[in-house]
Amino acid sequence: MTDPHDQTGAHRVFEILHEPDWFSGLSKREARLLDGALAFHCLARPGERIRATVLRTEGPHFPSLTDHRTSTIEWPDDRTVVGTIEAQATGHPVSTTGVVDVVLDLGGSPQALMRNEQPPGRVHAARNAARRRAPVVFDALRQHRTDRLENRRLSQPIPRVGRLHDSHVGSSRGSTKAVLFGLHWLELGGAEKWAAETIGLAREAGLLPIVLSDRPSGHPDIVRPTFDDALVIPLTHPMSGPQESRVLSQLFERFDVRGVHIHHCSWLYQRLPWIKAQYPGTELVDSLHVLEWRTGGFVDIALRLSNVMDAHHVISPQLRDYLVDRQGLPREKVQLATLADLTVDPSEAPAAAPTRKPGDPLTVAFVGRFTQQKRPYLFLRLAARLREHLGDRVRFVVHGDGELAAEVRADLSRLRLGGVVELRGADRPVSRTLDEADLLVISSDNEGVTLTSFEADAHGALVISADVGSQASVVAPELLLPRAPLAFLQEAEKTITSLLEDPDRAAALLARQRQQVAAFAALPRARDWTRELYERWAS
Repeated sequence: MTDPHDQTGAHRVFEILHEPDWFSGLSKREARLLDGALAFHCLARPGERIRATVLRTEGPHFPSLTDHRTSTIEWPDDRTVVGTIEAQATGHPVSTTGVVDVVLDLGGSPQALMRNEQPPGRVHAARNAARRRAPVVFDALRQHRTDRLENRRLSQPIPRVGRLHDSHVGSSRGSTKAVLFGLHWLELGGAEKWAAETIGLAREAGLLPIVLSDRPSGHPDIVRPTFDDALVIPLTHPMSGPQESRVLSQLFERFDVRGVHIHHCSWLYQRLPWIKAQYPGTELVDSLHVLEWRTGGFVDIALRLSNVMDAHHVISPQLRDYLVDRQGLPREKVQLATLADLTVDPSEAPAAAPTRKPGDPLTVAFVGRFTQQKRPYLFLRLAARLREHLGDRVRFVVHGDGELAAEVRADLSRLRLGGVVELRGADRPVSRTLDEADLLVISSDNEGVTLTSFEADAHGALVISADVGSQASVVAPELLLPRAPLAFLQEAEKTITSLLEDPDRAAALLARQRQQVAAFAALPRARDWTRELYERWAS
């Protein structure tokens, strides 16, 4: 077997002292998780030998790679010891004073981790049980709370950290030009797709990608070619403060980090003031996708830290207007650059709408992750209503997977949709589903601008969407529906029924949709803005 470490950037910061026999038996994903963990611990203790005991499990447990648990030489009974391995940071003499022991848990498989994780405690358990049993009622209460929080956020400025005094003195840097990326996790998603694209753009500009992630995950996408030769460190929490600062210091001392680009990474956001203070020549930018009215989300974090940042990239006019008009950021600091061309080529003519023969059913599709945000349970209840009133004149395809997968399957049985809704997963191409679809329904309770809207338009499918985020930029006004779940169901049922009865109206709305998508695609593009940024960093 080819050494699974040959395609990673970890060799830049540590070396394995004696490669064990079991090493080549790791899956590519496990090998890259181990690489990231060893990189962290060797950077946190330069000059010391790290002796790692490596674990895995068949259970639904996330990896433990950098947190406090790695310093405890005991573990739960359901873990299996894969083996032990020794490593040390490159550029330092081998320690003769012994070793530092760590325990690195690679966790379970991504399939075992595909579940809805809830915080411990009776309150959270009761809340989760109520959501499962009555998701629409639960969602209605949730949206009522969202409305109140949205109104409050729109009327209140976000506090900001203080500005840093200009300084031309900074800590030492390495010679290899690099970009430090902050990601949520290495999983499928719109923000993650864009993050992977920027990593490729950095490599094209001659910059080494250094990738940190900060959310619990099995990181199934760590095996993608975009991470070949990148230095990837999936962080697990909580970590010790001295280790955090030492790892960041080592990264800046070993590499000439020209810029930091954050894609939804709370941990790296919070350390930007320290980075700016210690390494003042480093440019700090982020990419923002969606407003989170309930929690503030990454937009609020970005606003709070804006005084130490150089630019905010936003993907929609809604976000630009919120940051500039509502929160008072200088317009020149907010860069609108869309992702309209991330998954489709705007220069290609969109496909014609599917031609339905007389008697053929109308195909209504859902494409997306099975998460609370996407509300797949709402689509299934819409399917049940339409099936009851329209019978075989409609068919349904649900394409996706995620933490609510078990609940989606339970809903299919509860709503008696087993033979009515076709469930598709990652083993089937989304393009095939969109080729078949007459209508794509986006039932989300929040979005930025969905990539699936552009993909559906390119495949000739009409988009019906909850009026959230900046979906109004690309969806015909008549097909924007209320966010509140009961109103959404009522309006979606009426809208789809009318489109089935009036094909000419559907064709006219598709033409309107294409005009809006084309106008949106004519806005500045994120690829162009980011490519120019990285080329400047590399110069």
